[in-house]
Amino acid sequence: MCGKIKINLFCFQRKDVTKMIISVIEMILPIAIAFSIGIVMRKKNLMDNNGSAAIKTIVSKFLLPVILLNAFMFANYSKDSMAIIIVFFLAMLAQLGIGFLMRRFIPERAKYFPFVFATIEGGTIGYPLLGMLYGVRGTSDMAIIDVAHTIFLFLIAIPIMQATDGNDSDFKKILKNAALSPTFLAMVIGIILGLMGVDSWISNSPINGIYQSVVSFLSDPAGLLILITLGFDLSLRSDLRKPVLFTVFTRFVSMAILCAVSCLIIFRFIPYSKETMVALILAFSLPGSYAIPMFGKFEGHRDYVSTTISFSTLVTLLVFIGLTVYINL
Repeated sequence: MCGKIKINLFCFQRKDVTKMIISVIEMILPIAIAFSIGIVMRKKNLMDNNGSAAIKTIVSKFLLPVILLNAFMFANYSKDSMAIIIVFFLAMLAQLGIGFLMRRFIPERAKYFPFVFATIEGGTIGYPLLGMLYGVRGTSDMAIIDVAHTIFLFLIAIPIMQATDGNDSDFKKILKNAALSPTFLAMVIGIILGLMGVDSWISNSPINGIYQSVVSFLSDPAGLLILITLGFDLSLRSDLRKPVLFTVFTRFVSMAILCAVSCLIIFRFIPYSKETMVALILAFSLPGSYAIPMFGKFEGHRDYVSTTISFSTLVTLLVFIGLTVYINL
């Protein structure tokens, strides 16, 4: 009898592990394929830099605003949310300061190091990945985190980068351009509509199906397109290896420390939630913002920025695999 129980338990555990592995493969394989398509397109000259830039423009100007507006409108705003927003915003400020301190170790790439070092890509990577894990709940958690990062990105990181870049010395004009960008406007409009209760009205109205269909149609391709451009932008030039690997490694360590500290602080003020913990871990592991390459000149540094973001995305995917195993335990 005891032997039968042990055999049944072993079979159950083996089936459970097999199911978990299949779940991980289901989530990771499409990402790996999309990334590989970009690599093949670069090697076979099926797309040039202009094509890659056009895809990024479509994502950043049209698809991403739809994702952000929907996520921010349906986000759950509360005192708990404010704790996450404040702590994450302060963490990003700390990361930017660390970036300015660390850039002296790679003087040849120091100009843009802090901005790749201290930003995250919640829109086109964070939302799709967390959505794969938790569905709508995941995008809601990421929306709260992304409120803090979006404010940090458009009101602090990009203006400082553009001032450093020499794009514009008029700080007011820089802030105006940032505030009028489609992504920032989508965030603001989404928050306003959410606070007005439009999300509840849509959910309970006859047009809910039409709304969800349009949002899904416009947002679903975003992850695929951006992963293809990441694979395309990946460069393995020998002169880039040292600065890229240094940036990716130090950024990962710094973000991991800030993640641990942030979680300790956040869960002292709000009840512990496994979903929120996973969202925070994934957020701190995300690559540098894709908005960074779009708002700077980057003369002689574009390959460094793009390759660093691409390699950081590979790290994110490894973390994502670990989180997938963790939530299936």
